[in-house]
Amino acid sequence: MIKYTIRSIALLNIFNDVKSGRLIPDAYFQRNLVWREVHKKDFIETLLLGYPVPQMFFSRGKIDIEKMSSTSCIVDGQQRTDAIVSYIDNKYSVKDKKFQELTDEEKSNLLKYEIAVVELDLDNDSPHVLEIFKRLNRTSNSLTSIEKLASEYAPTEYMYVARLIANDADPNDSSSLIEDQYWRSDPNLPDELHSWAKSKPKSSFEEITSSLRIFSDREIARKVHLMYALNIISTILGGFFNRNERTIALLEDYKDNFPDKDRIYDLISCSLKTITQLQLEKDSFWSAKANFFSLIVAIAKRLEAKNSIDISATREALIKFAAKPDEAYSLAAREAVNNKKERQTRDRNISALLK
Repeated sequence: MIKYTIRSIALLNIFNDVKSGRLIPDAYFQRNLVWREVHKKDFIETLLLGYPVPQMFFSRGKIDIEKMSSTSCIVDGQQRTDAIVSYIDNKYSVKDKKFQELTDEEKSNLLKYEIAVVELDLDNDSPHVLEIFKRLNRTSNSLTSIEKLASEYAPTEYMYVARLIANDADPNDSSSLIEDQYWRSDPNLPDELHSWAKSKPKSSFEEITSSLRIFSDREIARKVHLMYALNIISTILGGFFNRNERTIALLEDYKDNFPDKDRIYDLISCSLKTITQLQLEKDSFWSAKANFFSLIVAIAKRLEAKNSIDISATREALIKFAAKPDEAYSLAAREAVNNKKERQTRDRNISALLK
């Protein structure tokens, strides 16, 4: 039986705990911040009006006996906490007023506002923490499919390789060594997998997709780029499929071990290097998600077959094709782009352009 208590905590205490590092909002199992400013404003307005809001879930974590302190984390309530902290930090206004522009009485009432918090008596390495997070969000529309998958399969090799490729994880981040990162480093990730990741060169996925403007900031926040990387891996492993169906199956198949991690990571890294050498222009034909997906898969297939690529001749062919793609390709890049048939059509055309 999991021990927990329910108590009311003032916004002032939540704000100070986040600022001091005693309360971690971005624990290893959390998603990215996805609330838009309009959502933050609506929530803060509710608080200013004194209306009740749903309870939050915190996990206490271990007590450091020597320092007589502890570090808690937010299990549910990350978006609301960010809205609170950023408003008190004067990052945005509500009803044309930033926090600093409120009257003293309004400030006091807001800071004294108490939110019901369920405090779980769990450490960061307890499997119950991740399980509770998943169950709280399982029936919620707030998490997208990939956000739920990223949480569910977080400690698996297959998901971690995809995160490394998509630059959604950085094993060389020195912040993981900082004391207040207690909740930020996934304790369920095997040490040998972390060591393996540190031995690999950093993926250029983020650099390339950012330069081509393939993903918006909001898409990255909702981990669209991670599902994209997962689909690239799954296609290289087993050929084309409809939408995300094979990716989900492979996540389950490789939840215990991913023996092809070296081959896949190195192959995609080389493919990304080739794309960098091609010097594609931003906001071009190849910035479309469907076209870029097909290009990187076609390059990976060619490199895996031990065939070299003439960068100059291939770049010329890609530019010429982009100026006037044939009708079948255009249709496959415009409608039902994630279906197996359309992916195969695009692959045939692009593979023929590689010199």
